[in-house]
Amino acid sequence: MDEKIPLKERIKKEKEKFSKFDAATKKKYFRDYYLIPCILIIAVIVFVCWFVFDFFSSKKTVYSGATVGFLISDDGYQYLTSDFMDSLGSGYKKKKVELSRDTVMTTYDEAQNDKMTMEMAFTSQITAGMFQYAIFTKSGFDHYAGYEFYMPLDEYSSSEKYSSMQFIRSSDNQISGILLSEEVKNKIGYAGDEELVFTLLYTDEHKDLNTPFIDYLFLGG
Repeated sequence: MDEKIPLKERIKKEKEKFSKFDAATKKKYFRDYYLIPCILIIAVIVFVCWFVFDFFSSKKTVYSGATVGFLISDDGYQYLTSDFMDSLGSGYKKKKVELSRDTVMTTYDEAQNDKMTMEMAFTSQITAGMFQYAIFTKSGFDHYAGYEFYMPLDEYSSSEKYSSMQFIRSSDNQISGILLSEEVKNKIGYAGDEELVFTLLYTDEHKDLNTPFIDYLFLGG
């Protein structure tokens, strides 16, 4: 595995390399290495704008998450969204839960330029406060731990109520993930073999539903 270089340093090196090219080489280099990443960034911006528009023009979104680097079934999607909303009772009839399925944040095994692009996209999504939680593959969870997006889960890991759950630490030795059991994987419609990790994300939006969602997902409501 190549050594991880900070995003800022990578951008600086790319600028230095790009400045040494003539006009023709610059055009070819941009087309070969940056055209698709730029299109992807524009797509993310459009998605963020759509998300904000949808938030204000339809049912109020009160909770939002993402599955990162794996696929779930349509029934699993319903389980994580409308079924969870129904479990909260009649007070949430005019509200909804959002889920971004198999988000474009899965870059740990892609080309270097794609890594940089997707990490920038992920940062913009988190900064926009779009997600309260994410479910990663274990490798994805490890990869993004360095960005310090994960909330500590000590209040849950230290509670007897959640003693049946398997908590894990990220690379900074912080308890910030919960391994999904086979039962939970089945509930969300995941048929793969990889370990999946649930984590809460730093955001100022709708944090009051973190505990109800964890109870719903891991304790059956």
